[in-house]
Amino acid sequence: MGASFHGYDSNLPRPSSAPIFVHSGWRCSSTYVWRRFRAVPGVTAYYEPWHEQLATLTPERIASERPETSGLRHPTDGLPYLSEFSDLLKPGGGVHGFETRLALDDYLLSPDQEDAGQAAYVETLIEAARREGRTPLLACCRTLGRIGWLRRRFGGTHIVLIRDPVQQWRSFYSLRKRPRPTYFELCQYVILSEIAGGEAGARRLGLTAGKGDLFERIQAVRKRLKQAPARTSFAAFLAVYVLSYVSALPRADLVIDVDRLGDDPQYAKTMATAIEVLTGVKLDFSDCRTPPPHAGKLAVDYRKEAVEMIEALDLSAAITAPGPVQTLYRKLAKALPDREPETVWARMLAFWRERGAKLGMVEA
Repeated sequence: MGASFHGYDSNLPRPSSAPIFVHSGWRCSSTYVWRRFRAVPGVTAYYEPWHEQLATLTPERIASERPETSGLRHPTDGLPYLSEFSDLLKPGGGVHGFETRLALDDYLLSPDQEDAGQAAYVETLIEAARREGRTPLLACCRTLGRIGWLRRRFGGTHIVLIRDPVQQWRSFYSLRKRPRPTYFELCQYVILSEIAGGEAGARRLGLTAGKGDLFERIQAVRKRLKQAPARTSFAAFLAVYVLSYVSALPRADLVIDVDRLGDDPQYAKTMATAIEVLTGVKLDFSDCRTPPPHAGKLAVDYRKEAVEMIEALDLSAAITAPGPVQTLYRKLAKALPDREPETVWARMLAFWRERGAKLGMVEA
């Protein structure tokens, strides 16, 4: 899988103050990419600027939220995750302009939809960086469905990260404290129960939209689904994954396959060059390493769950259509290959059935 570029005219100058957005799902190497931007002088790199905790953020919370204490296996650079928000706090706590609803409400935000509060909040972050003569970078796991909306209002460069869906979900699951699902799993249930276009997938898993603020909705799905089987968690994740990338990929300036980023040094150099061309920011990905696949088998038929969920969402045609969404199709096809027949006899039957179908002797 190579790079994907959309909508960039190399003849047009791109000012250094133009915002950069990095969009991804959870456990998709966004923290690593954010840290690479953060290491560049002249960049103000905001970490998870749509996270609900920003509504009540305090200096004490900033100091305590560190990679070395998170349990998320993130490398550390010696700084708290949220240092860049320190000068944006209200006297009583919380980041100026941030509202809890911004975290997951309207996850798929139409480019035409009006949201003055959200626009003002994003403008606050961008202008704070510009006042210091710095390039604003916003990296978040909640914005794959908002790229069109953000582009229309703020322009800038939009970078999308994509990962093997099975390994991404396995990363969710590897952090689980049995029998409780992780925060990452719970967010998939909340999103799928509310997302436009996800209704059939939600019905398939028995999900209904919750009531109250985000914290109440997360607690409700935790209570109901804390002992849900792994296959239910994967199915919810897969639905959100597909809906997110169908929305995001056509609107991205650059798509980075983070599995290749850590395995292929030449690909890493190509991606760094692409980012420099698009933004003027020079990054170094030479220390990127793809983690080994999660070991052990789980009681999940990944391909079956994915196929049934994609059919329920009526997205088969969308993900196989020509264009940018082919990136998603290739990622799914590689992660969820056709199963081989389990026995020699079954393989022989499959071979002769296929041969007969080609000769018009039997039905395919």
